[in-house]
Amino acid sequence: MLLKEILDVDSDIEISGIGYGGKCEAGWLYFCLNDERLASDAAFAERCKAAAIVTDSETKTQLPQFIGGDVRSRFACASAAFYGNPADHMTVIGITGTNGKTTTSHIVKSIMEADGHKTGLIGTNGIVIGDKSYSATLTTPDPPELHRMLAEMRDCGVEVVVMEVSAHALALRKVDGMRFTVAAFTNLTQDHLDFFKDMQTYGNAKKQLFTPERAMSAVINVDDDTGIEIARSARIPVLTYGCENPSDAFGIEYKATSKGCRFVANIMDEIMTLEYCAPGRFNMSNVLCAATIAGMLGMETDVIRRGVRRVKKVDGRFEILGKPGKRVVVDYAHTPDGLRKILTAVREITPGRVITVFGCGGDRDRGKRSLMGKVASERSDFSVITSDNPRSEDPMEIIREIADGFSASNYMITEDRRAAIECALDMCTEDDTVVIAGKGHESTQETSGRREHFSDAETVRELLK
Repeated sequence: MLLKEILDVDSDIEISGIGYGGKCEAGWLYFCLNDERLASDAAFAERCKAAAIVTDSETKTQLPQFIGGDVRSRFACASAAFYGNPADHMTVIGITGTNGKTTTSHIVKSIMEADGHKTGLIGTNGIVIGDKSYSATLTTPDPPELHRMLAEMRDCGVEVVVMEVSAHALALRKVDGMRFTVAAFTNLTQDHLDFFKDMQTYGNAKKQLFTPERAMSAVINVDDDTGIEIARSARIPVLTYGCENPSDAFGIEYKATSKGCRFVANIMDEIMTLEYCAPGRFNMSNVLCAATIAGMLGMETDVIRRGVRRVKKVDGRFEILGKPGKRVVVDYAHTPDGLRKILTAVREITPGRVITVFGCGGDRDRGKRSLMGKVASERSDFSVITSDNPRSEDPMEIIREIADGFSASNYMITEDRRAAIECALDMCTEDDTVVIAGKGHESTQETSGRREHFSDAETVRELLK
């Protein structure tokens, strides 16, 4: 492919791939994304025999270099063009928000499939293309991987793509060059402040998705203050959903059991009873979001109902495990709001004690640690504070910062996560529920730069044999 076909420059240089971040081969167009490493990136690209580089500023190199513009935006747009702008050939639904993206995307996928559409999925739990699935290291892949996957979906006959769009992806311009058919917003609560520094900057990143350049239409949660702001300011068609404020789609008559939840939904004056596989009012909100997206795309009531009911589980999202007398819920909740919601939902179905096992990730937002401790102290009968991907930090220091949030002594500390889970299971009696929060679907534990296999769900199954 000629360079002028993927970048707005007058050049007939032949390009055979897109490189960045230490990934490059001969003939590729290499993007120098970090100006502080410009010289070393350019030298690396030269050693790899790249065809050319794209930079913010001029650097010493024998390679042709194309300078200026927003390099990250050019990177994303060039990646899309290199793979033939695959998103333009499919209905693409983008879902952003602090919590609920993964669950909502799986529900939307199920509804689309209930209507007969071959559907692809991109998100935290992985990438699904037909009967093939791939693991994911990022919620939203980097542009070359993202568009390569979208191109594979297009070539496999996928009609609808449902993807999670993280705030990081928006801030780093990963989805530039794409225009979503529907963009959805679930909520905004504290997370990722190690990267964004403050909530306003974090919220502004999310808001970038809801512009005419990025999306044709929007579905917005107006039970959330940031959602209200987006709905009021968006210059694209908007449908709103919620349970607390006036909205185009809303739910009433919520009922929960250990097997799920059931409620009556009004989706733009279409009335339906919806049944979902997990309890929790936050799951009612996730279902409403998915149903409103489907309604915006013209899905009929019966299709929406069948699609929601067909979801049997979402790995690591209110995943109920255990055996008689030992009920366990594994969930990805890793923010104060997420933990509060999962513990509130578990309380609805637990006549006895709620016992919580959780930690906080290292090298991430430290400010939420004591807040999560406070939530666990107030919403659990007892907690076991443990490790959760401490990365380069001292696990015990993270645990101490969590413990600072406890207002009572209803907790114990066990650094080893397996031992913590075993301890909680030993405490659990017939009427109790053990909640294991933070890692959800993850299958590794990262400590001191090493990743070792560890799965909460697998550990529970092994211990309860």
